[in-house]
Amino acid sequence: MSGTNLIRLGGLAAIFAGILRGVNSFLPNDAPGVLLEILYLLTDIFILFGIMGVYGFQHEESGLWGFFGFLLAIIGTGIIIGPDGAISGVNMYPVGSLILAGGLTLLAVGSWIANKLPWWVPTFWVLSTIVGFIGYFVPGLSLLFVISGVIFGIGFAGAGIKIWSATSQEISREPSN
Repeated sequence: MSGTNLIRLGGLAAIFAGILRGVNSFLPNDAPGVLLEILYLLTDIFILFGIMGVYGFQHEESGLWGFFGFLLAIIGTGIIIGPDGAISGVNMYPVGSLILAGGLTLLAVGSWIANKLPWWVPTFWVLSTIVGFIGYFVPGLSLLFVISGVIFGIGFAGAGIKIWSATSQEISREPSN
């Protein structure tokens, strides 16, 4: 399979990740069930492949910001997918989420530098991080955490749509105007 097709598939994964993350924002965290866990796992796997597609689409133009953002986002997603629960008393999901959010923020800086995604996509990633941080840590503002997931989902799906619909020349590293 060609690199162009792999990047496009990463874009498709980003679309699915964005849609699923937006939908997951409205599901209760304490809802029991294997189906819910499978839905979360699928979302995280699509996020992982979506990040790969985003970085593959713009890696040459995004510089060190994009590279370090990509690495942190992959590590954070791996932690989220990996251990479920605590390691040495530390809940790993918030740790992975924080690393993913930091990585996505750096990847957003790289995306602004690369100028291959619509300007609002990395803006939504950064906004999602800020709103999610406030919603998670400030008592009484948990609704912001839900809104953060929707913003993340829209931004991620937007990146995926751009990548999925990109021409072969855009994917082969020619910056767009």
